[in-house]
Amino acid sequence: MQKELVQKRGFTKREAKIMETKVVYKSTLFGKEFEVSIPYENLSRHKDSYLLNRKNFYIPVIALGFLTFVTFMWRNDKDLQNDLGEYQWIIWGGFFLISTSIYLLSIENLWRIRVHYNTYLYFFKSIPNKKVVDDFLEFLFEMRDNYLKETYFYKPNKNLSFESQINNLQWLRKNEVISASEFKNRMKELEEVFNQEQTKIGFN
Repeated sequence: MQKELVQKRGFTKREAKIMETKVVYKSTLFGKEFEVSIPYENLSRHKDSYLLNRKNFYIPVIALGFLTFVTFMWRNDKDLQNDLGEYQWIIWGGFFLISTSIYLLSIENLWRIRVHYNTYLYFFKSIPNKKVVDDFLEFLFEMRDNYLKETYFYKPNKNLSFESQINNLQWLRKNEVISASEFKNRMKELEEVFNQEQTKIGFN
């Protein structure tokens, strides 16, 4: 089963497709594209709020704001006047307003989901709307949990090492795939299987 989310805002486009074993994520900014496939083993349930504020967007705002202020304050100074004279501050002011608009558009209110190696997947909180985004992320976590449970939350097996099965359960618990009660019950089952096996060996 696949489910897709497409988000567009200004110069930014984000796409994510939920698949059986992974999520495919693509981000585009000013035509520059980045795409990655994240297997559910590398996707966490950690989701937090994040305000993206790009530094390279507000530096021009500061510079143009300064030029607008200087040319306005000294607009009647003959030593600083050129062919544009006292009205050059209007031109700088126009550039300042344009850069400010671009900067405000670049600020993004996001959800970010952590993947391995402290990297993140980013999603606009309310594009196309809040419910669509919330439902998509909820479905993503549900698909992730179901896949990891079906793949790794297996019944105790005496043909596999006790330690590897403990490590597997601890990994599932750490990554919030199984609950504390599920972990406890499966550990009990695992210990019972291996205790019975040891009893049989001792009896023989």
